Amino acid sequence: MSPIRSESMKAILVQPPFTQLNAPYPAVHYLEAFLRGRGASAVSYDHSIDLYRRIFSRKGLTKVFADARAALEAQSASGNEESRTQVERYLSYERLYIEWIDGITSFLSGSDPAMAHRLASAVELPQGARAKAFLDERDGRIGPDEARSLATRILDDLGDFIAYTLDPDFGTVRYAERLASSRADFGEVRRALDSSWLIKEFYVPMLEEFWAARAAEASREPIDLILITIPFPGCLIGALACARVARGIFGVHGLSPRIVFGGGYVSTELRGLRDTGIFDFCDYLSFDAGYGSLASIIDKAPAPYKTMTRRGDDILFNDGASEEKYRLLEREAVTTVFPDFRSVDFGAYLRIVDSENPMHRLWSDTPWLKYSLAHGCYWRRCSFCDTELEYVSDFVRSSTQALLAAAGEASAHSGLYGIHFVDEAMPMASLLDFARANRARASGGERPFSYWGNVRFDASWTQGRCEFLAASGLVAVSGGIEIATERGLRMTDKGFDLASLVRTLVAMRRAGLLVHTYLIYGFPGQPVGDIVDSAEFCRQLFASGLVDSAFWHRFVLTRHSRMYREWRDGKRQALKPSDKPWRFANNDLSFAGEEAFDRFDAPLAAALSSWMEGSGLDMPVSTWLGRGLPKASISPDLAETLIASAEEALDADRPAPKGNAHWIGGLPMVKAAGRDAGQDAARLTWAYRGELRSLELSLDLARATSAILSSPTLAIQGRPYADLEAELALGPESMAELLSAGLVVV
Repeated sequence: MSPIRSESMKAILVQPPFTQLNAPYPAVHYLEAFLRGRGASAVSYDHSIDLYRRIFSRKGLTKVFADARAALEAQSASGNEESRTQVERYLSYERLYIEWIDGITSFLSGSDPAMAHRLASAVELPQGARAKAFLDERDGRIGPDEARSLATRILDDLGDFIAYTLDPDFGTVRYAERLASSRADFGEVRRALDSSWLIKEFYVPMLEEFWAARAAEASREPIDLILITIPFPGCLIGALACARVARGIFGVHGLSPRIVFGGGYVSTELRGLRDTGIFDFCDYLSFDAGYGSLASIIDKAPAPYKTMTRRGDDILFNDGASEEKYRLLEREAVTTVFPDFRSVDFGAYLRIVDSENPMHRLWSDTPWLKYSLAHGCYWRRCSFCDTELEYVSDFVRSSTQALLAAAGEASAHSGLYGIHFVDEAMPMASLLDFARANRARASGGERPFSYWGNVRFDASWTQGRCEFLAASGLVAVSGGIEIATERGLRMTDKGFDLASLVRTLVAMRRAGLLVHTYLIYGFPGQPVGDIVDSAEFCRQLFASGLVDSAFWHRFVLTRHSRMYREWRDGKRQALKPSDKPWRFANNDLSFAGEEAFDRFDAPLAAALSSWMEGSGLDMPVSTWLGRGLPKASISPDLAETLIASAEEALDADRPAPKGNAHWIGGLPMVKAAGRDAGQDAARLTWAYRGELRSLELSLDLARATSAILSSPTLAIQGRPYADLEAELALGPESMAELLSAGLVVV
């Protein structure tokens, strides 16, 4: 299919606040690459990090404290004594906060390493509640290696101060999220926008500067499209402000670029939109990946593909069923388009240390390049997930070569070689392709990538594959267990049982991978005892070292889940959703009985926080969950029993003859034996995981084995195990030794 060309078009792409602080959210950069690939001029801007850096600066904090003092003076005395004391603490530290802030943000972005020593040695530094607690736990002194943790808590203290005194919706990675998720009508959101201190006092002035500069550029090169992504509910208020200021400033100049909203929030929450208010801010809503929608908008198609717009008082949505060329274009784009992040200043992002847990830190402590190995989910059967949405259910693998080409360009100008794959679940075939290509980079003299991402804990994670992927740059995985009981796994339709789960986790542990897991409680119809058993098994997983970190999610019933569809079809009569009248955002649904799970919110979070730090693991789970609950019905050594079975099964597992064999051990060396051992005797020696391993072979066989195992082809592409075994011509014991120390079959 010939690409749709857009040579004369210019687009501005914006990520509104707030998303994570450590790296750019990838959506706008995917669309930027797509538009540039079709000849358009496109550039992306991350207002999330820009606004954060504007607030947390000397000038920004000067305004924050001035506004906070004025607000407090205008209020009558309120709050408890502890809160008033804390506020007085912050106000007293105003001078120090303003003095230290630029150094702290520079340090966290990597440009002022000497700040670590000042943070570690200073006696007088700004100490809000979080910073003081951190220092008290360490008797008031830290080492330079802990300085980023302290700096993070100083910023968190300031965020708490802003939320308490000026803007209760303020958060460092979300803003007013509660106001955007599943709102009945747009009026609530509009009122929140108009009353927001953050938007009025910080973001609007920044936007006025930004869009005035873009309007000046437009006099030389007209701007046709403004694309604003809304990946999360907490980005909606910022997106509205961004669009409103843009429209006002361009209007003054007699310009009218079309404004498009898209992203995960739009695609999930606004598919059934009936309130036209959002179109006071934008011209189009673009759904799913956005490629086909944007192409149809650029083409001025009479019925834009997967696009919603307002005509008169009506909202028109076209799913593009008849527009085959845009459907094909989108399917091609999701497999071949990847960002090179050329618009990004990675030096602006902050390496936040919000946890000492090594796995948990991956989300905020490293400026990853973000890509996807596939579009959609290859399992797409979990009962609670939004599997009714096309961007989840329509699974398409991406081009590994196109991904590597874009990542290579990105690393060349950013200096970054770490990738976070943001897939629903990384498909094993794509992972193995990427791993082989990554090994080829190293073999060819290029620097290989380190990478991690979300997975399913299914049977595709064999021991050989875990070891091969770990040797090829994979450092960690995250994945959903959801409910860690046999009943819970069936209820959520995860596709594996506890024994299979443990076998996968044991294989991952043997390979040295860090593991994070997601857990759910409050599932409709979930007995209290099932929550207790799930928490107990989770404790056992931590105690046995099979998982490194985890997160409890309170179950949310969504309109696009299989559960809801089955209820609508009369198949889940016990489920009783509360579907109130709505006209705007409409994905999350209440259901009868959900309030019964409120009692678990705080105890489960507290238990998990402790377990991730390695403490409290010998305490019964009932100690955490409180009185009046049944004791766990599972054996206290269930995990260890399953681990023993998994270890035995993995050790007894024999390679599949058609499996692809790779050598990941060190370079095999041959040393002829001494005269006493005979002229034909030799030792084949190689390093594996810090130890020297060896085989006693004939000299000729040792040399032949060394040549075969040293082949770059075996290290990168691999070969069928049966063919390799036949060529090596070694006995069973020697093959077993190789398989235990460097030869893996995937």
